[in-house]
Amino acid sequence: MKKLLFALMTIISLTTFGQGKEERILYVVDSVAIMEDPKENDGNLSENEVETMTIVTDKAEIEKQGYKDYDKLIYIITKEYAKRPEEIKRIPSFNKMVKNTNKWSLIGASTPYSGPFIDYYYNGKKKREGFLKDGRLNGFRTSYYLDGQKKSFANFSDGNEDGEYLVYFTNGQLQQQEFFKDGKPDGLWKAWYSTGILKNQMEYKNGKTIASKEDEKIDNYFTKGTQSQQEGNYKAAIKFYNKAIELNPNFSELYFHRSRAYLYDLQFDQAIIDCNKAIEIEPLYKEAYSNRAFTRIRKFELSGNRVLSKNSEITVLAGKNKTEIPADEKEKICNDLKRGFELGDTQAMIKDAIKEYCK
Repeated sequence: MKKLLFALMTIISLTTFGQGKEERILYVVDSVAIMEDPKENDGNLSENEVETMTIVTDKAEIEKQGYKDYDKLIYIITKEYAKRPEEIKRIPSFNKMVKNTNKWSLIGASTPYSGPFIDYYYNGKKKREGFLKDGRLNGFRTSYYLDGQKKSFANFSDGNEDGEYLVYFTNGQLQQQEFFKDGKPDGLWKAWYSTGILKNQMEYKNGKTIASKEDEKIDNYFTKGTQSQQEGNYKAAIKFYNKAIELNPNFSELYFHRSRAYLYDLQFDQAIIDCNKAIEIEPLYKEAYSNRAFTRIRKFELSGNRVLSKNSEITVLAGKNKTEIPADEKEKICNDLKRGFELGDTQAMIKDAIKEYCK
């Protein structure tokens, strides 16, 4: 049985057991059956966001609703859904459509769907909206962050991106401006940091890049750096990143990737310096916060150890027992883990580390 990541687990058990068998439970949230594992970016649903909850355990009624493979149905209406006007409730989401021959149709319909659509987060707040024509995206499509802030805006024609495409940071600052023509990149693309400073720009014509010689050099060094890093040759990777940074000393990704190479090469202080620089350039760089936290953790885990052997696949260490992390360093680790998580780095390892270091 697929399990939801709802905070409602505190008031109702998602998994109950009878005679050694797991109970099969289906959630139906705002009339949408949750048939697949919830995705992290679909948000959670807390108790105070629920308007009503109805639990159905009668097998005949469950089969009548068309869910004969389940033992229990839990119908949830969110407060956001309850206050929507009826005309808005009638607008379908992609969760009520199927895709056939590259066209979207309402479940059970014989023809492709034309009209507006709105998708929602689990808590009932709007996630994205737009229009379909003959089953394909047509016109604008807007997506939103959980707090309602605009996340992106794009134009489509017959299913292809056509015209301007905009992406925004969580602070409302414009992050990317791109242009398409018949689904292909075309025109001047720009990217900014969350501070409003221009990050880079690239010219496209009919889907192909028109790069400067300097951009080609930076890309070449960066590619060689990542390849060397994947092969476990961290010192070579660092050298390639150094050359790229000499050409563009204000590119946050270069410092982040070099920090990873320094980390794997056990040069912890240098890794932290590079994380600091990446965050200085881009204050919303979630991976840099997480990497800085794990660099500090590794630094103290291996403190006092002696390297016995080191190659591209493994580093063998010998030394003392694990060193206790000082309180001030543990606070820095916790703050970085939490900040990375808040910005969207919600990997399982981040959650586990928060439990461990933010007690």
